[in-house]
Amino acid sequence: MMTKTQSLVLFCIAAGLTACQTMPYQPYARDVKKKPGQNGVIALRLDNRDEDKAKARQMMSSNCGAAAVKVLEEGEVVVGQETKGTADTTKSKAVPGAQVGSLWGIPLTSGGRDAQDSTQSSSVTTSVKEWQMSYECEIASTSKKR
Repeated sequence: MMTKTQSLVLFCIAAGLTACQTMPYQPYARDVKKKPGQNGVIALRLDNRDEDKAKARQMMSSNCGAAAVKVLEEGEVVVGQETKGTADTTKSKAVPGAQVGSLWGIPLTSGGRDAQDSTQSSSVTTSVKEWQMSYECEIASTSKKR
């Protein structure tokens, strides 16, 4: 018979093992363009895995039906741009000017400076890319010999 301590230890081990499980990988493939029964273009992530390509092949076969699938081209394609920017603002304090004289009792000053803000900004634009596969459905020719 198990004691309470042994039961607690076994429960903690089971809970710990269950918590360490990871989510299974979800394959990613999407139709970019498709002509039913004729051809199409499928997009994958740039860092695609075998599971992604398997899903793409399944999508191609589904579109082509009984016809064979021929991959015409695959590779990196630029699909947009992403711009990231930063800005830094610097504030300077006001500097009082030196009195150089007076005019009818009003002090005249020179060399003073008001408070100023200066901003420096920069931006970086990068291309957004994905992996695309173009394919066509090969239709068996039914030519008759004469």
